[in-house]
Amino acid sequence: MTDDTTRSPQTSGTPPRKPGSKRGYILLATLVVLVIALWSGYWTVARGMVSDLFTSMRLAAQAEGGEIACTDQDLGGFPFRFELSCQPLSVAGVRGERASFEGFRAVALAYNPWHVIVEADSPASVEAQGLVPGLKAVWTTARASLRLGNSDLNRGDIEIVAPELSLADDSLSATAGLANLHLRKSPDMEGAADAALRLDALALPGTAAPVDVLANVRLAGGAALLSPRGADLIALLKSEGALAVQELRLASGGVTLLATGNLWLDEAGRLNGTLPLTVAGAAGLPPLLAPFFPQGSNVPTSLAGALAAFGQPATLDGEPAVAVPLAFAEGTARVGFIPVGKLPPLR
Repeated sequence: MTDDTTRSPQTSGTPPRKPGSKRGYILLATLVVLVIALWSGYWTVARGMVSDLFTSMRLAAQAEGGEIACTDQDLGGFPFRFELSCQPLSVAGVRGERASFEGFRAVALAYNPWHVIVEADSPASVEAQGLVPGLKAVWTTARASLRLGNSDLNRGDIEIVAPELSLADDSLSATAGLANLHLRKSPDMEGAADAALRLDALALPGTAAPVDVLANVRLAGGAALLSPRGADLIALLKSEGALAVQELRLASGGVTLLATGNLWLDEAGRLNGTLPLTVAGAAGLPPLLAPFFPQGSNVPTSLAGALAAFGQPATLDGEPAVAVPLAFAEGTARVGFIPVGKLPPLR
């Protein structure tokens, strides 16, 4: 007979616990606690650095005559994000430009703080002396993706859904279905900046139908605009050939306009340069262009007449079109030697 009570551990059916397994669990738990402690310490220190950076920005703006006012400031997001919120936010520049937003939130992942997602609440107001006398804006959503360098912005992508803009005195208004703006330092031209603007279903007073706008431009010296100190846009434009219009396209109904060329301002702020045009459906050009020119300007009508008189046969997107060599000299638009209108100076 076999006595089961005397069986050895090797034949009991339950393997013995290895002496090192308990130590393994303890080591793993210790590592987890250590990682959590280190990450918490990093987040706390980094949060303090973000707070100090924002404070430094506010003090620097104040020292230069500007202002950054963040009401009800809050900085949180533990453990994986940094979230800065202001209710509301007001920013003023040294040249008199000012913007305010009902609400503002900026979010960056703790492990990639150089990529910041920004969201702003409407209504907002913007004012820039010489460019924007006073603008009010509302929208459904407004978001931006900002990729930061060591001390400036490398790339910015902005999307605004259903924007509605109006001057402070309600004398002019505009709406769009969608607005996209992309900014970056030019990869193949030192000191320059590229910008791409897209407006879907833009509606302006006087337009018979919504207009789709697409613009791709390069500004020499424009990288300075992406730095914290900013730059004077008008001053940058006062350099011959400063603005390279790589593509400007307007489309509404049966009319499509395409332009490329180089533009700049002279010392008096008058437009100079060349902007050859190709137009399909030229008969409908005046109502398409009228909202983009000062009230009472004869440029759209005169340009349509010049297209009819001097336009050369061309094609645009597979459709019959005409092309003319449009040029600007001291604010006067010309087709060849024939003046077609005058634009007021920008200062």
